Amino acid sequence: MRSILKKTALALFLLGGFTALLFVLFPGLKYEVYRRLSPAMRWDISYAVADKFVVGMIYFVERGDELLLVKHSYQDKWALPGGWLDRYESFEESAQRELQEELGIELADFEVLEVTKVPRSEIINVAIRGRLGGDRVEIRDAEITSYRFFHRDALPEDILYPHKPYIRRYLNQTTREDRSVEP
Repeated sequence: MRSILKKTALALFLLGGFTALLFVLFPGLKYEVYRRLSPAMRWDISYAVADKFVVGMIYFVERGDELLLVKHSYQDKWALPGGWLDRYESFEESAQRELQEELGIELADFEVLEVTKVPRSEIINVAIRGRLGGDRVEIRDAEITSYRFFHRDALPEDILYPHKPYIRRYLNQTTREDRSVEP
């Protein structure tokens, strides 16, 4: 039985090597073979070799001039609320679901601030801004240990390092917007 498995593995290895050699010697061959495959099989091949990524969501929940920060059970620093985008979910649907699950809140005046590829990772982060819908916040997930609204000008020093650039850009943008509204 072992010899049959070894022979089969060797045959597959040699067949793969021979096929690769043919594609190197005749570059157009792979496109000709690909063209003759069924659309379903072409889709499966494309999916298998395509880059994969996940989408992280970062939420700027505003209450007047205050910004909501949370502490997670696995971190000792303040952070923006966030979560992962589920498959087939819009940015707004993700924001509403995550914030409802974790803090029992809704986001009003939804706005996408930025979409950023995290260097050297398969993560794309989407920063969302909105006002707190209602006035009640309630921790509903054991992942969140505490929350607090901080004035934009008095944010704590101990903020999660990866969130600092997002907060800096947010503050720069909102400060410019405030100045453009003044008489």
